[in-house]
Amino acid sequence: MFATESLGERKQSLFADIHPGLKDFLMGLSLWRMFLYLGWEDIRQRYVRTFLGPMWLLIGTAVWIAVMGFVMASLFGNSISSTLPFIAAGTLIWTFIASSMSDGCMLFINIANVIHAYNLPVSLHVFRFMVRNFIILLHNLVILLVVFALCHVSVNMNTLLALPGLFILVLNSLWIGAILGILNTRFRDMQQIIVTSMTVLPFVTPIFWQKAFLKKHFWIANVNPFYHAVEIVRAPLLGQAPSLISWCIMIVVTCVGLTAATFVFGKYKHRIIYWL
Repeated sequence: MFATESLGERKQSLFADIHPGLKDFLMGLSLWRMFLYLGWEDIRQRYVRTFLGPMWLLIGTAVWIAVMGFVMASLFGNSISSTLPFIAAGTLIWTFIASSMSDGCMLFINIANVIHAYNLPVSLHVFRFMVRNFIILLHNLVILLVVFALCHVSVNMNTLLALPGLFILVLNSLWIGAILGILNTRFRDMQQIIVTSMTVLPFVTPIFWQKAFLKKHFWIANVNPFYHAVEIVRAPLLGQAPSLISWCIMIVVTCVGLTAATFVFGKYKHRIIYWL
């Protein structure tokens, strides 16, 4: 009897934590015009009074892709026409993931004055962050189009699978920003941990090199969620269908992440203003 009551109390407590978070997310989503405008304004303000403006985004990324493409093609003895599109697609997707994690840490800290001054749903700032990073990703896709045109990458029906892949990545950036934003607001060391991790992870994840190079140790890629996050978009862009295991892992990660973010948001969103 006591065990049953205890289980019932836990379920009730869990719902009590999730409900406020879900309510805040729905309120933030209802203000979609505001967070779309603010996300775009963030991009504009970043490059105000610069000569090339957002073109700096393209220049930096394009130089990195070109250098890594030639280095990896020479290192592994592959043709530049097959290596460059692979690295370009992987780099653009990884940049989106890495910026979602590193920028997510500073999500609430960078807009502390806004949070103190205006009574808005906290999730509005998470949606604003998500929109900003997605705009940058779309902007960088120009590089991919140029690379694909130069290397004669063909488009087929598998290419359409990149759309649900992008949708899953955007949903993941939402819960990543929410959770890391709260964690780093409370524990400021979190950003340093994430930045250090993002420096190492690209070289242990098949982004610049093929999964096939692992040979019998291919399981290392299979247990790496970052590989699957890249693969569900990169493979369709290259005209290939992602493996079923990649879809399954990313769907599970997305569902678990969104649930965890809703719980964390509901439990701690009222404390953010005191931690800033």
